[in-house]
Amino acid sequence: MTDPDAALLEELRDMWTTYDPPPAGLVATMIAAVAAAEIDDEWEMLVLVRDSAREETAQVRGLATARVLWFTAAQGWSLEAEIDGDEVRGQLLDLDGDMAAVEVSVETADGRSWSTALDEVGFFALTAETSGSVRFTVRVGDTTSTSRWVAV
Repeated sequence: MTDPDAALLEELRDMWTTYDPPPAGLVATMIAAVAAAEIDDEWEMLVLVRDSAREETAQVRGLATARVLWFTAAQGWSLEAEIDGDEVRGQLLDLDGDMAAVEVSVETADGRSWSTALDEVGFFALTAETSGSVRFTVRVGDTTSTSRWVAV
């Protein structure tokens, strides 16, 4: 069953994209404006760049139910997360520093959250009741990076 609010937002997004698309270069301009204001030192947005739910499924046999999400951060590192039922696992890539000092959290829209540290090569795994919408938060030292809500 589809959430009526999510369906309405999708229709609005489609309408704006079709009839009044954002100007070319808007994303780059906004990233530059945030960087110039040094806002990203306090709070940085993880940007969703790949969502397996929006891709065509491979025509192979199997019971693949995992949802793969790929986020990037302005500092150059990325977070790959796989949600498969109540199992959430993934890896932080291209981060310079002590991976064991990094914490990854998964939060649901109703306020529940689960956190774990990374291992020495950046992998994480946790059990979380992911339903509805979720977002990811990565804490690296004093920097906290949070994604937008993703419907799962």
